[in-house]
Amino acid sequence: MQLGAVPESALRARFRATGVRLRLAGLCINLRTDVPAVIEQILQLYGGYPLEPGAGTDDARVHLKYASPLRRFIGRRTLVFVDGEPLYRPMLLRHAYLMIDSALDWCVSANVTNLVLHAAVAERGGLAVILPAPSGSGKSTICAALVTRGWRLLSDELAVFRAADGRLQSFALPITLKNESIALIRQWAPDAYISPVFTGTIRGDMAFLRPPTDSVTRAAETAEPALIVSPTYQVGAPLALQPLGKSEAFRLLTASGMNYYTTQRFGFDTVAGLVDSCPAWRLSYGTLEQAVDAIEDLLARVRMDPTASRPAITTT
Repeated sequence: MQLGAVPESALRARFRATGVRLRLAGLCINLRTDVPAVIEQILQLYGGYPLEPGAGTDDARVHLKYASPLRRFIGRRTLVFVDGEPLYRPMLLRHAYLMIDSALDWCVSANVTNLVLHAAVAERGGLAVILPAPSGSGKSTICAALVTRGWRLLSDELAVFRAADGRLQSFALPITLKNESIALIRQWAPDAYISPVFTGTIRGDMAFLRPPTDSVTRAAETAEPALIVSPTYQVGAPLALQPLGKSEAFRLLTASGMNYYTTQRFGFDTVAGLVDSCPAWRLSYGTLEQAVDAIEDLLARVRMDPTASRPAITTT
């Protein structure tokens, strides 16, 4: 059953009592909160997500609550706990949903069963492009542009490689948009649902793009890593593609590792396999159209000849 199919009154009561159980990146995560504004935001962004049945074992329990009983009325701040331990310092009530989003990222990246890299991931036709880049480079914006053009979202933040076979697992949370990217995606995909803007955060203005239904319903499907593209947004810049050698690609991916060292041999073998099998590029772009066209062209080349060597530098 989907979260949005449960009567709203019953769902709100469950959030406050035992919590709502969702499966994300192979983990069962229990979300619990009695903060009405956060419940409303979760309903808007997660309505299409399937609920885990029954009251089985949870891999992690996330509980968002008021910082103290009086915080419901005075100096409204909230705290988030993971498995009973506070994760962050108290945050203003108007930013409380951001704590849920960050806590879910933390639950997945702290799981040493899988390798987790700081990267966006989108898939088309079973093949996935991995977009590793520091925060602020535009990877979430490109990811949003791709998934609103028919790609399947795996994640805009965490690339999760399954320990069993190194394939990519879905962690399709709402896509985080910041500052200028909010208006860019509103213009790019006017029919997509974007949350109200959270203003005055430590990262500026923030909003969240609800994933396409297809990305949510196919969350159990894994994808084959096929292409690595490290993006950088430069206002008004022409498109520039630069191929990366294997050693440079290896350094890029290990630097993006959220739990690379704790996964030990599996982490090393997975990254080594990626750079050996996936063409890697550095992409500079000035418009979303440039970036999307370039990535689709690169994936088409891989699909035509998966064993082809990296092409020469291309600049347009």
